[in-house]
Amino acid sequence: MTTAAALDLAPFYCPIPPAQHPMAASFDRSTTEWVRRFGLYDDESQRMRLERVGVGRLAALTSPNGNPEATQISSDALMWLFAFDDAHCDEGHLGHRPGELSRVLTRLLRILEAPETMPSPDSSCFAYEAAFRDLRLRLGEVASPVQIERWTDAMRMYFLCQVWEAANRVEAITPDLEDYALLRIHNGAMKVSVMLLDIADGYEVSPMDLDRPDVRALTEATCLLVGWDNDILSYHKEHIRDGDHQNLLDVLANATDKPVQSMVPEAMFLRDRIMVLFNELSTQVYATASAELHRYVTSLGHWIRANVEWATTSERYLNPDNPARLPNTWATAPTRGSDTPIDVPAVAWWWQQLNP
Repeated sequence: MTTAAALDLAPFYCPIPPAQHPMAASFDRSTTEWVRRFGLYDDESQRMRLERVGVGRLAALTSPNGNPEATQISSDALMWLFAFDDAHCDEGHLGHRPGELSRVLTRLLRILEAPETMPSPDSSCFAYEAAFRDLRLRLGEVASPVQIERWTDAMRMYFLCQVWEAANRVEAITPDLEDYALLRIHNGAMKVSVMLLDIADGYEVSPMDLDRPDVRALTEATCLLVGWDNDILSYHKEHIRDGDHQNLLDVLANATDKPVQSMVPEAMFLRDRIMVLFNELSTQVYATASAELHRYVTSLGHWIRANVEWATTSERYLNPDNPARLPNTWATAPTRGSDTPIDVPAVAWWWQQLNP
């Protein structure tokens, strides 16, 4: 099997209209100051790379109507995830040491459960623990206990999947499509980010609404769609920096023993089928949704659109020293046949939520 670093990508289909918070630049400046205050980088090159990604704009795109204070927390939380992922997971040494990684993640979970816990200055991840505690304390000032618990549960799954992914690297395992779908719902921290949406906008989705099967399907579909879109858009960057084969394109290529470039149409077909499902199911949910649920589903759509819009313009993926060829227009229609369910048992039930 061969791989290709720079892929030829077609425009993405996403009929969700764009929207952006007017304070994007302010969010970005404040997050840059926050990163410097806690020292969330190992060297100057990493600091400069983090500061150029424009994470404040991503927060502004995902929460265009957000409360400024709460949306700033979202921006800082996104940056923490990027910094931690680069330093300790995907590209860091812990990404190949699942045992050591699990010990670090357990300390972070303790901060989630009891933010009164002070990080030890002797910890190898002291800066990340201190910044994580700051996020948790600030969230406690703007979110309800129910919202905090949802975020904590999502973070637990994110951490668990980081250990799973690290074990795959150690054992040189490229997962099959079903395992990867399960992994990707959580390992990109999308569920973590989704659980900040109602907090950022200053309302609370009821447990009854979030637990509806059709709403759970929309939530998971959003997480997987954003994850797979990110796999396609970030392939160039990931394979220059690491190339661990924990990526949709590698999964498809490994299963067929074909070159990665030839898998791009299949990957786009898979993501289009989830995009079409999201459009149909969200319209169905809107018909019976409370005001809060309507806002939540709309925010899920903002995340889907924001991810592609931001990734195709962010230096996180548009490496100026070795540029990727990313699309700068949008497809007007999905791939033909995108109204068919994906043949992956772990997610096939999403399509069963559509009314006949």
